[in-house]
Amino acid sequence: MRRFSAPALIALWIVGSAPFLGRLTRWIQEEVDRSLLVIVPTILFWGAAAAFVVWIVRVSRRLRWRNYAALGAGALWAIVQATALARGRPEESALERMHLVLYGVVALLLYRAFLRGGRSAIAAAFSAVVLTSLVGLADEFVQWLVWTRVGDFYDCVLNASAAGCGVVFGAGLFGFDFRTPATAERKMIAVLWLWFVTASFLLADRTNLGRLIVDPELGSFRSYYTAGLLEHLNDDRRTRWPAKQPPVPPFQPWQIQDHFLNEATWHVQARNEAFDAEDWATAAAEQAILDRYYPSVLEEVRNPDGSLRHAFPMERVQRLQEEGAAPVASYESSAGGNRIWVLPPFVAPGLVLAALLVPLVIFAGRLKPGQTRPNV
Repeated sequence: MRRFSAPALIALWIVGSAPFLGRLTRWIQEEVDRSLLVIVPTILFWGAAAAFVVWIVRVSRRLRWRNYAALGAGALWAIVQATALARGRPEESALERMHLVLYGVVALLLYRAFLRGGRSAIAAAFSAVVLTSLVGLADEFVQWLVWTRVGDFYDCVLNASAAGCGVVFGAGLFGFDFRTPATAERKMIAVLWLWFVTASFLLADRTNLGRLIVDPELGSFRSYYTAGLLEHLNDDRRTRWPAKQPPVPPFQPWQIQDHFLNEATWHVQARNEAFDAEDWATAAAEQAILDRYYPSVLEEVRNPDGSLRHAFPMERVQRLQEEGAAPVASYESSAGGNRIWVLPPFVAPGLVLAALLVPLVIFAGRLKPGQTRPNV
């Protein structure tokens, strides 16, 4: 088990530190220097790259052309993920590159541990990628759970990609073959894949999958909930919040996030920004959505001094009336940005079913366990 101690410790640190890193990055942004969120991860990323190059040089005597081909493929993979898959903001891209390093190292160490345990290269690679990806899913679940972070399934895709990149580097350093996995290894692969597909779907359903609510009077908006469930949640919060108010910023890492309230604040922010920009129609439409679908947030959520936190001030309501602003059926709310994905009803189950069939397609060959496919 000592072979797995290093990747296990790194994985525990990744998941355990998830709530606290959000508080740390906010403190750096507000109290220190925002540029550090780019500078520090960039230094760590290139430091890790330099250390990896030194490692390759030290073991270069036993490497063959296949090893160098795998290392080249891994380097190309890392470059693509660090550049083409980055999402715009410099600090966000820099932090994503650290994910590439951390998850890549975990997968590389797991691949080595499985190889030294006697697993075939295919089984070792698959196990390393799936287990590392499950760590990424756990990391994003923790981020979805607490107020200080934001869970996003796209980050799980990046984490899984980093795991694949790490395994390719591992194949270059520690070798690989094309020996068909034994029967026990195939069973293990099937179980791991089942866990991975199930966990991925459940997390995506929690963090990103939603529905489009179409109101014939107010327009449409995206929500994690149905219209009926929103009504139930409002009744529940009217009962709960007078006795115990939701926390106020700055949030603590251990405080559990109320996603109904969080969703409502997207509309509050869109309303306030539209009013400040004198976009009266959008402000009126967002206020109407709040009045109808999130009234408890306007009526019950209070500041520490007892004032209502999200209610629209009367003078602003009067200004909208003076401007003649009113919601229209064609309005499409952009509140929440791209956080909520709306898919046709058959797409998500279809993707899950297709994913569950992948192991059957890959490992349904007629080769006997232990037989090696010929190199072409």
